[in-house]
Amino acid sequence: VCSSDLEARGDVPPSREMETPHGTYGIAVYEEDSELFLTVQHASSVVVYPKYGEGKQKELRMIAGNKTGLADPHGVVVDSKNKMIYVVNYGNWAEYEAGKERGGGGGTGGLGRIPGSGKFFPPSITSYPLKADGDIAPTRTIQGPKTQLNWPGHMFLDEDSGLIYVANDGGDSILVFKVTDSGDVAPTRVIKGPKTLIKNPTGIFVDKKNREIVVANMGNHSATVYPMDANGDVPPVRQIRGAPADQPALQIGNPGAVAYDTKRNQILVPN
Repeated sequence: VCSSDLEARGDVPPSREMETPHGTYGIAVYEEDSELFLTVQHASSVVVYPKYGEGKQKELRMIAGNKTGLADPHGVVVDSKNKMIYVVNYGNWAEYEAGKERGGGGGTGGLGRIPGSGKFFPPSITSYPLKADGDIAPTRTIQGPKTQLNWPGHMFLDEDSGLIYVANDGGDSILVFKVTDSGDVAPTRVIKGPKTLIKNPTGIFVDKKNREIVVANMGNHSATVYPMDANGDVPPVRQIRGAPADQPALQIGNPGAVAYDTKRNQILVPN
């Protein structure tokens, strides 16, 4: 995790850098206690660090183990009003046992993955007390076909309304749930359909000042904006994209390698 000054520009070093487990994805901050929450995909855990930690920092707490319901966790949000955290899970699960060698890059508090124990469960949203630690069961779980969850990524929590907004990558949709929802429940609202221009959404932010929802779409390399109360197959009020709709947008995302084509004088980057 790297931190930079808000006014930083160009090729500048981070003001702080802290080591984290391999496979971290979601990030959330509890400002009251200056705590940083991170989800760890491969080790199916949530680790908590001091917000201003540096270097090789010992975690404050860790949610990990077979009772937690964590299964390839991605997005995480902190509910400071109700003193809870909410985590979305892809559903890839494995059994862990104390004393075995760690698998998936660590972040499991000394637990080790048992070979051959892997299973696929339906995606879910799991809830825990803000100060949860260890192998504890979730207080609530949203899971099942009615939820429409499919590769849920990042989330946004509106504490005033008690609504969780989910970027639902595999469903090309935005799902809205209540923080009190539990079980196989349908979303309160769904933004989905060809008019929305939503394609493989991975990021979401709710601008409460201007009452707008901003969505990052990996599938068509765009950012789309909707009214905060949008529901159904509604067109965006604005779209940000680096090319016309019928043209590919030049973009580099998740680069895993790079090569140079000397004949065409081109740099090739896989996305």
